[in-house]
Amino acid sequence: MKKKPAKRPAAALPPTPAFPWAKMLWPALLVATLIYYWTPLFDPAASIQWDAADVHYSAQNYFAQSLRSLRLPYWTPFEYSGMPFLADPQTAGWYPLHWPFFLIGITPKAIEWELALHAFLALGGAYLLARRLTGHPGCAILAGVLYAGGGFFSSHSSHLGMFETAALAPWLLWAADRALEARHGRAVLLGGFVGGLVILAGHFQTALYAFLALLLFLIARRANWKRSLTVAVAIPAIAVLVSAIQTLPGLELTAQSIRAETNYRNATNAALSPENMVTLIRPDQYGAISGAYRGPQDITQFYFYGGLLLIPLAIASAMRRKRWEIPLVLILLPLWYALGPGKGLYSLLTLLPGFASVRAPVHIWFVVSLGLALAAAQGALWIRERTRQPWIVAVLILLSAIDLWHFNMSANPLAYSRASFEERYGNAYDRFQAAIVPIQGPAPYRIWSPFVINSMGPLNSALDSRTEVTYGYNPLELSRYSAYMSAAEANPRLLNGLAVTHKIDAQRGAILANPDALPRISAPPHVVFVPDSNSAKRMLDTLDPAQTAVVEGPARGLSPGMTRIQVVNYEGDFYRVRYSAPAECLLRIAVPYFPGWRAMVDGKELLVQPADYALSGVIVPAGAHELTFRYRSIRFALGALLSGVTMLALAGFAAIERRYEGMQRQPPKGGSTLAVQQEI
Repeated sequence: MKKKPAKRPAAALPPTPAFPWAKMLWPALLVATLIYYWTPLFDPAASIQWDAADVHYSAQNYFAQSLRSLRLPYWTPFEYSGMPFLADPQTAGWYPLHWPFFLIGITPKAIEWELALHAFLALGGAYLLARRLTGHPGCAILAGVLYAGGGFFSSHSSHLGMFETAALAPWLLWAADRALEARHGRAVLLGGFVGGLVILAGHFQTALYAFLALLLFLIARRANWKRSLTVAVAIPAIAVLVSAIQTLPGLELTAQSIRAETNYRNATNAALSPENMVTLIRPDQYGAISGAYRGPQDITQFYFYGGLLLIPLAIASAMRRKRWEIPLVLILLPLWYALGPGKGLYSLLTLLPGFASVRAPVHIWFVVSLGLALAAAQGALWIRERTRQPWIVAVLILLSAIDLWHFNMSANPLAYSRASFEERYGNAYDRFQAAIVPIQGPAPYRIWSPFVINSMGPLNSALDSRTEVTYGYNPLELSRYSAYMSAAEANPRLLNGLAVTHKIDAQRGAILANPDALPRISAPPHVVFVPDSNSAKRMLDTLDPAQTAVVEGPARGLSPGMTRIQVVNYEGDFYRVRYSAPAECLLRIAVPYFPGWRAMVDGKELLVQPADYALSGVIVPAGAHELTFRYRSIRFALGALLSGVTMLALAGFAAIERRYEGMQRQPPKGGSTLAVQQEI
């Protein structure tokens, strides 16, 4: 019987290059990032805008200047009549990647450099993760370009915390993937450190989404379940310890802020709908680029453009059928969650800690974007395998980079302002500075406005000008203070008790003196004691602070009489007061009540109580005495200790493991290095 001729083997696929230019990869990615961000970084007619200026620039500048004065701004009097500034996670003062900029000096361009740095991290992190999943460096670079250049980063260029968290997310998954290999114990420590950075970046909601992505990734990875469980527990636990310096004070502030009173049923304001996803392939669907915007209220939330090649390449990945489950899980489950209440997954996740207070489920889009980028890398590899043309991936990278640069940077008004910072804010800031000069003096002053205004520069520019105001933009507002200010709309006399010395007349554009303002520290003629906070809150509607103060607690007989009070030293978070009282009395201090304020009279500590529901009160003894009133965060010292010890432990464990691995690689006595290498 005649044998059938053997089938001719298919032509071998050109081998994956050994990456001879690997040493130049990271410099090349850095140069590519600089080219992509060239205009906002170097053009004087371009600047940051919206929250980047109104929130992040002012907060970072205030923190950096405080450090130069060799003091930590635990408390600031320049927002909401006083708030625990350093406890607010959005300050991100303990985020290590901000520290070089604090040392150099915070300017509007410094914020742009922070964005560019994290775009580079997003590019590099997505590259490393895709390289592990595809094994091909070119396809991994494509994944990095599609992720870092995607619409999420463009539309959220004004939201520094969200931008930074999304940039770190691929690094978190990459470290977890390495940690799944038993030989890489240091990767668990690295993953925990990166997780700590994710929390310290200061945007709680996107940090939750990053850790949710970590859990989904570990499930889809289908590694040894014991190892996966260890990684799933160890990385978040280490992350919490690393970030304790911020999380402990932050939890204290959050528990007493208006955020603690919200839940997902009334807080959700940005759920995804199928029509929003058209922007994934059509960037000007809502007119965000052309300027004739007609979409949802927040222009930054529903812009997803990922390039014309993203979806076709992601679909092509289904043809390869290798490690497809990881991108699929990162795409489908977050998409389901982003649909918001009433669609199942969102409501289910609100049962987990932290998820009940998130406001915008659409912000999870960066996880979807990462999944699509990984899928596109798989699709590009399938095309390369089918065409057997090594250059095809380079073409895909080039086309995607040009496409994304044009629509998500060059022509996109969401990416940066087309006016300089001085043009947008400088004149208003100078006018305000000139307006407040006449009212500045030795006595503390406080300015009220019916709403947050930008007539003095960025919305939080009171931090820059060191102006005490009754409002703030975006920091966590204390719930008691918020209720007090709401009651003041119907009962303006409450502003006198808050020691508002001046009011802004928005219609006339003037700052007017308030002659009825009470002193910053006063002794009310009458004191009413109530059993609880609700009773005190109800009295705000008719309360006249000039005549009466409301204190929560057991009744006591007080008689202020002719109490004389003199503030001899005031530093924002510290008061030194001399007083003379004929009998035991209440001193009402027009500072928002918050744990951490301590009152001392002649070296003896006294109880600080809520007065008038939202302010601070101290019952002081009769006679002539000196009162000191100082704020220090209750939880900061413990948080700093936990973070410091954890960082030292991580460094020590990593050094010990590296030394142990080095000893394992050493050849035995009498043996050769080659023999050991062959055994390994």
